[in-house]
Amino acid sequence: MIVYLTTSDHGYTIGDYLAGPGTTLAGRVVHRTYPDVLTGSPAALAGLVPATWIFADVERLLPAAATAAARLWRRLADAGCRLLNHPTRSLRRYELLRVLCERGRNDFDVYRVTDRRLPRRWPVFLRRDDNHTGAISPLLHSRAELRQEIDDVRRRNWPYQSTIAVEFSDTADGDGLYRKYGAFRIGEAIVPGHMDTSRHWVVKDADLDLPEERRRELAFLDANPWTAEIRAVFELARLEYGRLDFSLRDGRMVVWEINTNPLIASPASLRPDRAPVARRLFPRFAAALAALDLGP
Repeated sequence: MIVYLTTSDHGYTIGDYLAGPGTTLAGRVVHRTYPDVLTGSPAALAGLVPATWIFADVERLLPAAATAAARLWRRLADAGCRLLNHPTRSLRRYELLRVLCERGRNDFDVYRVTDRRLPRRWPVFLRRDDNHTGAISPLLHSRAELRQEIDDVRRRNWPYQSTIAVEFSDTADGDGLYRKYGAFRIGEAIVPGHMDTSRHWVVKDADLDLPEERRRELAFLDANPWTAEIRAVFELARLEYGRLDFSLRDGRMVVWEINTNPLIASPASLRPDRAPVARRLFPRFAAALAALDLGP
């Protein structure tokens, strides 16, 4: 059995997958929310130990919940469970991007708006540290613009402490195209997932449907040349499950984030025109997930 943990409002990621292309795993993968199990009571854990537990969604956990989840982790480890994504030892987006910058793996830095540190390079943009909605500001080209945008965050009562400023790293090619790659880690397996292409610097979905871009995406799924680098970033973040989002500039990887509760079967991935991607992705994902199961 595999127990997949999410926060209360974000179980659709695994739910949609198990109801769709992952239906063959529906009897082996069980979804629970953190509030369901954090009491650690025998009733809450009945039938779920021993098993493989995936602590997904860890970036959305508030400190008290993360601490409680770490206590549950210790209890499950003592019971012989296989565990992925430690809720307090793993790196969140801010910490991971800081380490990647300090080690020269990324060419951009990131700043908490509560810090005294100011960006060394412009432009920057604001985003949340604890979700996956992307940029919450346009590109900001000066301290004055940054200050004004931060004041606007306060006025809108958005979580100020989890807002970060990210130096813009321009990964457009000579034709002005931005590409974002996504690759999953599922235990020991690295599974390439997709490549989205856009003319906008915030790439959330593929808004360009070009034959050459489709061929490029399928080449990534068929022969991912960055497996070792992707695994190294996951190891650095101390995460065994999630999806790494990255781009390329001059053949070098530029890392954006690791999502520990990623969409697996998005509506776009199920469209008929995406069938060549689905035929590659979903069987590999299912096989990697099934390999995590400890068995009866």
